[in-house]
Parts: sequence; C-alpha cells; structure tokens
Amino acid sequence: MVRHLHLIWIFVRICVQDSAAYRFDFAVHILTAMVQISGELLAVWIVFSNTQSLGGWNADQILVLVGVFRIMIGVITLFIAPNMRALMEDIREGTFDFILLKPVNNQFYASIRRIVIWRLADIVLGSALATYACLRLSVSLSFDRILFFVVMLSAGVSIIYSFWLVLGTCAFWFTRINNIEMVFWNVFEAGRYPVHIYRPSIRWGLTYIVPLAFLTTFPAGSLIGKTEPGSMIAAVVLAVASLIASSLFWRFGLRSYSGASA
Repeated sequence: MVRHLHLIWIFVRICVQDSAAYRFDFAVHILTAMVQISGELLAVWIVFSNTQSLGGWNADQILVLVGVFRIMIGVITLFIAPNMRALMEDIREGTFDFILLKPVNNQFYASIRRIVIWRLADIVLGSALATYACLRLSVSLSFDRILFFVVMLSAGVSIIYSFWLVLGTCAFWFTRINNIEMVFWNVFEAGRYPVHIYRPSIRWGLTYIVPLAFLTTFPAGSLIGKTEPGSMIAAVVLAVASLIASSLFWRFGLRSYSGASA
C-alpha cells in the first residue's frame, strides 16, 4: 500500500512538472474549466426562468447536482479517461509490454500513470458550487451527511472506473473503440439533470442498466436529503461488484495479448 501511494505521488509530481513547463497552457485550461461551469450555470438559469421545479428539484438543488456533475467529470478526466486512452494506444501499438514488465500490479500501473493535474479545477469548482448551493438551501452539512456523500461519490467513481477499465480492456480484441467513448460522453450528459425528470422506464434504465443515477443524482441527493440511506448499501454493493467484474475481465483480456513481437 505504501509503495502504491509512493508511485501515485511520483506520477503527480511528474504531471505538475510537465504542467509547469507550459504555464500559459495551464492557465488556458483553468479558464476553460471556468467557462464550462459558467455555461452550465447559464443553462440552469434559462431552465428556471420558465419553471420553479424540475422533476421535484428546485434551482438550488439542481445547482448541487451540477456541482456533483462537475466533480465527477473532473475525476474522470483527471486520471480515469487519460489512462484508459493511453492503455488502448499501448495495446494497439504493442508498447503494452513495458507495462507488463514493471514490478508492480499491471492494472494499478495502467490505471494511474497519467494524471491531468489541471482537471483538479473542475473538482474544486464543482465542490465550491455544491457547497454554495447547500448554504443557500440551509442544509446542515453534518459529519454524517458528508460521510454519506463521500461514500456515494466514491461508489460512483468506482462504478465509472470499472466501466472505463472494461472499455480499455476491449482493446485487446478490437482495433479502435473510440466511438464507444463518444457514446459514453453523450449519455453522461444526461447526468447533469436528476433522473426523476425521465419517464419511469427510462429512469429505471438509467439507474440499474446504465447506472447514471449512482454517478450524479444519488450523490447530490445525499447532500440535500433526497437520497434514502438504504441507497448507500446498493451503491456500495454495485461498486464492489463492478470492481470485481472489471478486474476479472481485465485478467481475461490479458490472456489475449500476444505482445509486440508476435
């Protein structure tokens, strides 16, 4: 465990050094993150200029959801998506051999070697927005409620990491699967709104088939009292099951990799 934490620290330090070499580019990325969240706030303002409620959620509650949505995007683009894209490229080019030769768990190394540090801006901005909205709602951010939120958010991160790991593992059999990533981002856009706005059949699908509700709606609801405590058990069970299944699929995929010299 200590060894893994040390490796994470090394990767973070390398990423910071790389970003420091291009400071203007780093500043532009931060500005882009601010523009993106501003656009999302504008969309919320437009919607609530014409209605008082959206699926039973008022404007401030939606702001909490948008904040969580931005946090989740930040987490995905901070390390999950960059590493899985690099993994697909390594498998395609045969350079995946260098990962297998490292004296560390190959799944861990393939999942954490690239960290896009400026994406922390999305997490910070999303956290600030969610906190601001909670204060407007006079929500009591007690330790129990924050713990509930952290568990739900962690479960969501585990679920989405498992999905991307399965996506990356598919590169062992398919040459290019970039189109699947585009489908994911298009579906994920629905996460900026509560699943309660959809008809029951779609809501069920976005909860149990494509577990989008566990990524944004349920974590946001845990902060404002719209998620039942029992949902935490379902989220944790689904997260653990996803991690186990994706890890087994990863090991299965490794058997199909023949190496660069094949």
